[in-house]
Amino acid sequence: MASVISLCFHSVILIWIITVTRLHAAVPAIPADSFVESICVNTHLHGSIYVTNYTALRAKLGECGIRYIRDETYSGTYAPAMDLYHSLGIKINILFGRGPSGPLPPFNLSNIEEEINQMKAQVLPAVITIESPNEYDISHGSDVHWIERIRNYTQILYTKVKSDEILKAIPVIGPSLTSLQAFQAVGDLDQYINHPNLHIYQRYWPGFSDFVNYTSRTDLTSYFNFEARYQSPSRKPIHATEGGYHNYLPQGGLSEEAEGKYMARMFAEYFRRGIVRTCQYELADQVKTGGEGLFGLVRLNMTEKPAYRAVKNLISILTDKGSDFKPDSLNYALDGNINNIRHILFQKRNGSFYLMVWLEVSSWDVQNKTDLYPPSQQVIFTLLSNYNASNATIYALDNNADLNTFVLPFDNYQMTLNVTDKISIIKLNSI
Repeated sequence: MASVISLCFHSVILIWIITVTRLHAAVPAIPADSFVESICVNTHLHGSIYVTNYTALRAKLGECGIRYIRDETYSGTYAPAMDLYHSLGIKINILFGRGPSGPLPPFNLSNIEEEINQMKAQVLPAVITIESPNEYDISHGSDVHWIERIRNYTQILYTKVKSDEILKAIPVIGPSLTSLQAFQAVGDLDQYINHPNLHIYQRYWPGFSDFVNYTSRTDLTSYFNFEARYQSPSRKPIHATEGGYHNYLPQGGLSEEAEGKYMARMFAEYFRRGIVRTCQYELADQVKTGGEGLFGLVRLNMTEKPAYRAVKNLISILTDKGSDFKPDSLNYALDGNINNIRHILFQKRNGSFYLMVWLEVSSWDVQNKTDLYPPSQQVIFTLLSNYNASNATIYALDNNADLNTFVLPFDNYQMTLNVTDKISIIKLNSI
């Protein structure tokens, strides 16, 4: 049976076509902490639930371990963003286009310098990236010149940032757009961005591929090969500043259980495909009707959804802050039913290897709006090098995104894994 296995090493994507039921390679590991660094969440610190429940939400961010938020240049954003930075070390991808001299639309391009100066004065230590405006193709209102305006805005913002001695090292992310037609209309912005920008909202599971309807926005490959490429023909590394699922079933939502499975796999699959950082939308549910109010990792009453626990557990296992290091390679094989199996090999600074593995299939019936429970697939994991491992600690997320931990022994350098639609992480315990 043919199988496609993709492994991402930072921004490089390697694709192997396997014509037998074995994956066998000396695989360079990826620093475990780079996965944690790729995780981000959207907030709205200037208003609504984020103001009334700020203390609780700050605690939830701290417990989860998320290091990056995405928020706007509203004046009400700066003080809480700096508080998060000083108390938790959380940095911000700062979204421009909500200028200090008036709301949308249309953009007043003369406001950009004022917006930059306000950011520098009030939140600069916390800024990790600067982002051009959000989804102006659907928020431009009566601005009939929106295409020219968003291009000019992006050029002016980039030029001013890169000509500023204090700001020039900060990466600039392109503007987000909501359709293939909008990306085509706005066109090439390569010389005015460090990273193209995608908002990835999928109807199906994170790694869904539709090779028949290749321009579908439910197909992850289409986002890469069409939308991101229009914005950056040179294929600069991508940031996904929004992505995720909501829980309002009448508008294409899914259950909290399925969302928990998909959330963990979304961060893993996007990282595997080379996305530098993914900002899930969003931290907390909103007092809004329909799907727009139910995107949160936590509910309105601040209780955790499975999606929150999924992210928290992945971060807790793989976090490994420290100086840069060059990981080793591990020679191993996966045999058996490897169809739709995804895996990423990580290593920590202490030398420990962590193999993340999951089954990239549907966990939600879109038509009938019910949870699916695909059967596990049995895979034989074989160490083929001289790496001496007596056993492995298995960290397995369950259907509720709670973490189950157990130890499996190696038998003649082999062990049997039952791979499911939930992420599992195998830590090799050396002798």
